[in-house]
Amino acid sequence: MRRLASGRDDLLIEEAPLLLDVHGQQLVTMRTPGRDAELALGFLLGEGIITDAKDVVSLTATTGDADAAQPDSVKIRLAAKPQGLAKARLARTHEIRSSCGACGITDPQALLDDAPALLPGVPRVATAVLTKLVAQLTERQQLFSLTGGSHAAVLANNKGIVLAAAEDVGRHNALDKAIGQAANKGVDLSSVIAVLSGRMGFDLVVKCLRVRIPVMVSVSAPSALAFDLCQAAGATLLGFVRGNRHEVYCGADRLRTE
Repeated sequence: MRRLASGRDDLLIEEAPLLLDVHGQQLVTMRTPGRDAELALGFLLGEGIITDAKDVVSLTATTGDADAAQPDSVKIRLAAKPQGLAKARLARTHEIRSSCGACGITDPQALLDDAPALLPGVPRVATAVLTKLVAQLTERQQLFSLTGGSHAAVLANNKGIVLAAAEDVGRHNALDKAIGQAANKGVDLSSVIAVLSGRMGFDLVVKCLRVRIPVMVSVSAPSALAFDLCQAAGATLLGFVRGNRHEVYCGADRLRTE
């Protein structure tokens, strides 16, 4: 709660640093505190640093000390120390931003060089389910309803059943938290639909494609690069999904109208 210039108190979204330590390589992100372990796991998967949650041997979240200027942290140990491309991704990412996956990359298509192929035509999604999915997203935006300052991500199956959901001040963090939650549950992401509250930027698309999420739904617009990446990967991309309206940008083969 903060006192405004008008004298009125207002509830604002919390934003605080989180330190991730992966075999001594340290990264910092600004996030809404809570579910830090899920964020860390989702980040590792979405950035292509690991390919399976089983690659994580230990993941320990520690509360920081504000008086000593020590942020909250998550210490991660993997079955094998990151090498090659995974090591390079960690090395060029010191502060996690929404565009962190592009640091040091000159050809955007190279972002997906090692991404696994999607299952063609899977899942099949009834267009009527899209309205249900956005309603499920809205129902899970409690922080947004209180502050107007958060993003949300929902992962669901083609029946509209929510498998994972998260909110965060950062849209990439919200998706990381949802991916981490789903991975902890053992969800097969290759037939999952991602529903996002903000615009569909390339950074979110890359995270989804790296974990084999084939259908991406946004209440807003995609970027041109997001479209290009989805089209090249054979993914389904929908935008402006509001009420009974939606725009299919690519991958219409996964949609059915009955």
